[in-house]
Amino acid sequence: MLVSERQKLILHRIQVQGFVRNIDLAEEFGVSDETIRKDLTVLEQMGRAVRNHGGAERPSPDRFDLPLPVRTAVNEREKDLIARVAADLISPRETIFLDASSTVLRLADHLPVMPLTVVTNAHHIVVSLATRPDLTLVCTGGTYENQSRGYTGAMAEDASKRFVIRSAFLGVDALDPDRGAMDVNHGHGVLKQRLIERVDRVIILADSSKLGARSAYRFADLSDIDILVTDDAAAPEILARFKAAGITVMVAKS
Repeated sequence: MLVSERQKLILHRIQVQGFVRNIDLAEEFGVSDETIRKDLTVLEQMGRAVRNHGGAERPSPDRFDLPLPVRTAVNEREKDLIARVAADLISPRETIFLDASSTVLRLADHLPVMPLTVVTNAHHIVVSLATRPDLTLVCTGGTYENQSRGYTGAMAEDASKRFVIRSAFLGVDALDPDRGAMDVNHGHGVLKQRLIERVDRVIILADSSKLGARSAYRFADLSDIDILVTDDAAAPEILARFKAAGITVMVAKS
């Protein structure tokens, strides 16, 4: 078994059970305690587990607002797969909104070549798409936040509401079947909340580490979400709950 496959299975156990023990994992996979400790260290460095004496557990519900370069480097492969699937949801001449999340940044890299109006509050997305002649690119402006490299506040909210937006592609810090979609950053959460009230489709892009987690500011109920795009490490049990809530779940496979 490849190391990445074993770590994916260990992550699944953590998501479903809430915790794992080194001794149980070593016996299940036929490897040493030291190998399992290394696996759990990798998952902890990715923010997907917290090691404790004898095992590991789910990260705390209190998630932290990390700088964009740090977030971009986490789960790069999964984010790229998710972005490729999400790009297929876009049609010519649509007006879409791209938020300032690291996963949506990857979507900007995979936008199909076609006439589109792209509205965004993300400075990094403006830079990424600035040379695309097929796009009408609109930046909301607002209060610039260095941590997220995005714009929030009344100016950003006012600018975004002037457009008739077909699809809003939004990242989350956490997506929980009981509490809905959450963001650690209040300003970004409020902007997303205002957008959801007006757009035709809300499309959440979230890698599996975000599912079942909790964060500081809830900006959407599950009933507000039309589509969830995630990766194939997501636990089937939690995906079933999202589907039962009426969300179309799309899984990007490696």
